[in-house]
Amino acid sequence: MVRRSAGHARRVEDDWRSLLEDLPLEQRLKAIAVYELASDRAAGQPVETAVSTLRAAARAEGMDDGHPWIPAAAARISAEQRP
Repeated sequence: MVRRSAGHARRVEDDWRSLLEDLPLEQRLKAIAVYELASDRAAGQPVETAVSTLRAAARAEGMDDGHPWIPAAAARISAEQRP
């Protein structure tokens, strides 16, 4: 999560992990692993690419690929810049 000083609105993509709170611990851990995998593959790509990558990885892990954390995490991945 990105910390912001007072006066700055939090964006959904900065707080995608908070959307995992309703998941059981095992699913939260899988979601974080899925995020890291997708981030390695889709950083800086269009949001649609990041969403597709996250959904495919989530399905491969037996997770619900329609959970709200996925589009939020995809926005974050899309905003990342990797060398």
